[in-house]
Amino acid sequence: MNAIDQKGFDRSCWSLVESRKVFDAGNRLRVLRQTVCLPDNRIVDDYYRIDLPSFATIYALTEDGNVLLLRQYKHGVGEVCLTLPGGQIEPGEDPEFSARRELLEETGYGGGRWLQGPSLVLHGNQRIARAHIYVAQHVIKLGEAGSGDLEETQLVLKPRQDLRRAMLQGELPITTHVATIGIAETLLEAISRG
Repeated sequence: MNAIDQKGFDRSCWSLVESRKVFDAGNRLRVLRQTVCLPDNRIVDDYYRIDLPSFATIYALTEDGNVLLLRQYKHGVGEVCLTLPGGQIEPGEDPEFSARRELLEETGYGGGRWLQGPSLVLHGNQRIARAHIYVAQHVIKLGEAGSGDLEETQLVLKPRQDLRRAMLQGELPITTHVATIGIAETLLEAISRG
């Protein structure tokens, strides 16, 4: 029996009938063409799903309240911008372990008190990837950064109160990073209220 709300909207899930790979670039990108059955039994035979690896994004705060950011060229954006630390979760890797590893590799900072935020899906229809959000408070310098990433990066420590202006001016143009900042600030505000 389908779950119908007061407006007559059918809230049942779609059924996956078939899923075929159209393109597969290993652990970097996969495109699937799916056949799905809608709750009213209509069949859609060309529904595409895009799969990228899940990743972690970290809102890291130093002891004196500065947020760790990276200034780097991001090819998807097409310019140099500010980003939060983070990166791909390797197959079989725990998301928090990945977040801690990425923070240390990209910034040289670690330790601290960690909070897990929600995981977010990048696109409601195609999924694309899952972003795991973390807040790390009281991180300390443990070593030198050495991520081996393609981008050249410069570590930037920015006071928390300056982030909102930076976001509104487009200095942080990546959607998941803006969402991470909003989630992190909400979590930190809830903690400070007790």
